[in-house]
Amino acid sequence: MSFFPEGALGAYNGLNGLNGLNGLNGLNGLNGLAANGGESPLLAEALLTTRDGIVGTRLDDISPVEPGLPDSVKNLVRLSAGERAAIYQSILGPSVDITVRTGKRQPTAILWRRGAETGKDRSVSFEKMVSLKAPSVDQFRIQLDQVSGYAQIRQDRAAEIVAQLGVPTPFFASVNFLNGARTPYTLEFLFAALSFSLPVIQRMKFALAIKRPIEFSPQIQPMIPTPTHGSLPSGHATEAFLMARLLWKILIESKTPQYNDRAYWGDMLMRLAARIAINRTVAGVHFPVDSVAGALLGLTMADHVSALSGGPAWTSATFDGPSFDPAEDFDWHALYSAADDRQKRESATGGKIWATSEDHSTSRTRVKSEILEWLRAKAVDEWRDLHD
Repeated sequence: MSFFPEGALGAYNGLNGLNGLNGLNGLNGLNGLAANGGESPLLAEALLTTRDGIVGTRLDDISPVEPGLPDSVKNLVRLSAGERAAIYQSILGPSVDITVRTGKRQPTAILWRRGAETGKDRSVSFEKMVSLKAPSVDQFRIQLDQVSGYAQIRQDRAAEIVAQLGVPTPFFASVNFLNGARTPYTLEFLFAALSFSLPVIQRMKFALAIKRPIEFSPQIQPMIPTPTHGSLPSGHATEAFLMARLLWKILIESKTPQYNDRAYWGDMLMRLAARIAINRTVAGVHFPVDSVAGALLGLTMADHVSALSGGPAWTSATFDGPSFDPAEDFDWHALYSAADDRQKRESATGGKIWATSEDHSTSRTRVKSEILEWLRAKAVDEWRDLHD
């Protein structure tokens, strides 16, 4: 079961993996539904006979029932996590749109961020959030040498590569105290973001149609099956950096003393995300530049989700593939600074700028979701120290 594009796409609705760390029964276990008996024919029959045995004579005078609270976040805590997940996607999904530029030049996939509605006719404007321009075939041909070189350490990384075919929650839990019982809302927040990212990643891969390393040489021989969808951006890189940055933002917001050492905790999360991304090149299914584009997309989408859930700013970013030096390997430091949680304004090699970013205040756009703010606040509270 996987949220990663390289995993089973049929698992897109498989939020049951959320509590895999604790052996709980998916999201039903998280909400105590398993303790209530769950759903089964035997239980249904038992409830029927129980009702027949206790209902008795009809009651004519029943106390009045108060109406529910329409469209209120107060209702969220009484929903199952699976039902909340559907509500989160109803907010996150429409918050973006994707367009594609093709033609004689390299194709470009553009992710747009939806702005606030204005006027009685509900007019909506969009702002460019992420632009990914594909590198050339010649650049990938040069990068093939790096893919071949990484194959030498496949034996050392084999266990990691296979374990990371699914959501790498256990790996992040080895850095921070993620646990289905201890931090259920943090996991719910992260999984909402991962679910949101999947169709975005797949649409951008489809738009750019970058071939995989196995199509460049029969000697690559990946150690795992090569997915059928495009190579750039790397889905594992996108989702690993999305997950790492959102978790880092939660830790910072908690204001818990140990997380004040930003050069340590933030770097560890980014190192883990980078290792997950690089492992895909080691496996032979991705080029290093795929991870560059994926990391940029994941970092930027993390800021978008953060902004919708009450964060102070969102980021726009561009990746100019043709300007990227194919002799260079993937290095997350070129894109992001964990110490101040900011993407680099410019990323360049040999005088050529291949990536840019810009911050935008949410006070101007005013696009936030009370529902996502509720979830984020719940997640942050799980990391605060307890006091008498």
